[in-house]
Amino acid sequence: MSHPPRWIKTHWIAARWIAARRPVALAAAVALSGCLGFGGDAPDLKTKNVMANFQKGPQERIVVDRNYTVGKRFRVQPGEVMIRNKLYTLAPENVGAYRAELGIALVGDGLRVEIPQGSQLRVSDRVLVAGKLANLVPLPQPPAAAPDVTAIFANDDGTLLPAVYRGGRVAAFAKFAVTPEKAQLTPEYKESVKTSAGYVNYEVIYNAYGVFSYVNCAPPKTTGDKSKPDKSPPKTECGSGPHFDLTVVQYDRMQLDRASTANRAWYPVRSNELLLPGLKLTVYEMTPTGIVVEVTKDDNAYATKAF
Repeated sequence: MSHPPRWIKTHWIAARWIAARRPVALAAAVALSGCLGFGGDAPDLKTKNVMANFQKGPQERIVVDRNYTVGKRFRVQPGEVMIRNKLYTLAPENVGAYRAELGIALVGDGLRVEIPQGSQLRVSDRVLVAGKLANLVPLPQPPAAAPDVTAIFANDDGTLLPAVYRGGRVAAFAKFAVTPEKAQLTPEYKESVKTSAGYVNYEVIYNAYGVFSYVNCAPPKTTGDKSKPDKSPPKTECGSGPHFDLTVVQYDRMQLDRASTANRAWYPVRSNELLLPGLKLTVYEMTPTGIVVEVTKDDNAYATKAF
């Protein structure tokens, strides 16, 4: 009677061992996610090292702030914000500054440069170091043993380069070390609106309503409407109907909480529909004490939550 080759038997035993261990490994993974508090909303881990996910650099974040939900009615009183629509992407931007979280020492070719803990450092220039552009970072004060050393060099991420600015020129180190090992400066960031992404930041304040003659019979073209314009002569008699007294407040792109413009005007309501920038609203109730409206179309509703 022939026997299977030794390698087949060995692989069969290994497969049975892995199958037996798999439930244990799965249970351990579930226990770990429970201990970390992930639950059903576990983050999307991109690395096998769990802690690496909490040590990422600054990330872009989307700001979404609306006081309405598409398809849901709400009541507005005179003087209240009827529509608050904020949607923009904030991107981290290096402000050209660093801070030292720890005390750091640069040691090279017999020279020691101390950077005290808590030092605030600013980039003053970009200089070629070993053929690559680096940030020139002036020192608060030169080292006692080398009064002609006025600056150090760092990459954008804060890693220190083996060179100093000495006697008005770049002096590279043949031997270089940083203490503590792998210590680096922490870059300082500010958030700014990402110009390549969508930007919506306005509020619409409801003041009152009245009945007036319509200025023209054709409703204004809404965002995303690709229909051909009506070239027929405008009608002179359009009838009358309700109008809302609204103030549209647009906020500044650089200072997101500062109003840049505030335009007040009468907006027509046709067939119980009100058109606003990127929005279509249905009006269900109009009384002197308030209105009931519903956003039925939102051209900017491509993001559903803030990060």
